[in-house]
Amino acid sequence: MSEPNVKKSNLKDRDRYSTRSLESRQGISIIGSDGSGLVVDDDADTKSLHPEALPARDVTITNAYNIGPAFGCKFPVPHIRYMIDRVLYDKLRGKTYTAADAVKWVREVADDVNLKMKGYCVQPRYKHVVNVIIYQQNGAGCFYGARAIWDLLTDDYAMTTFNGNTFMCIVTVFGVYQY
Repeated sequence: MSEPNVKKSNLKDRDRYSTRSLESRQGISIIGSDGSGLVVDDDADTKSLHPEALPARDVTITNAYNIGPAFGCKFPVPHIRYMIDRVLYDKLRGKTYTAADAVKWVREVADDVNLKMKGYCVQPRYKHVVNVIIYQQNGAGCFYGARAIWDLLTDDYAMTTFNGNTFMCIVTVFGVYQY
């Protein structure tokens, strides 16, 4: 079996950063981490070299990491607001406030909105939080606030209020994109 013509050379003196590809040079160059290199002539038997020692010719580099939601896949606020309005209308229409019933209504509304979010409003890599408040309307005020650190380009929320004659209901759904 014939040995390939291998020449040891110091590639520090050569132009290692030339823009020419390995195919256009005389032979195939393999550069070590210490700057020394191995040059194999084209006429040599390169089949005896390990395949990883030869340069790859069919390499395609693509960005596989998503840095945001795809076009048209943001948090669908108008659709969610409409869905919340329908849930509130179906669950709370014609009811009067009692403290014992309000506890059940909060859970029912939150569960129903959460199930509809999982079924109809599934967006890839979005997490959602459902917040429901029911309070008696007796002349006192109610202040509701929320604070979060989020990305203004991807994260959003939908909020809807329902006015029963004896109570108010505020439903907020936050959508947060997971990077």
